[in-house]
Amino acid sequence: MSVPKAFLAELLERFAEAVAAVGRGNVRAVAVRQERTCTDTILRTGTTPAGC
Repeated sequence: MSVPKAFLAELLERFAEAVAAVGRGNVRAVAVRQERTCTDTILRTGTTPAGC
C-alpha cells in the first residue's frame, strides 16, 4: 500500500497545528488560574500579592 506524499505532508501539518493549539490552551489555563488566585487574594486581603 502506498500513501501519497502530499497526504502525509498535510497530515503532519494538521498534527503540528493540533499540538500548537493544545499548547496555547495550556498557557491560557495557567494564566486564568493565576488571575483567579490573584483576584481571590486581593478580595480577601485587600492587598496585591507578589507576582500579581
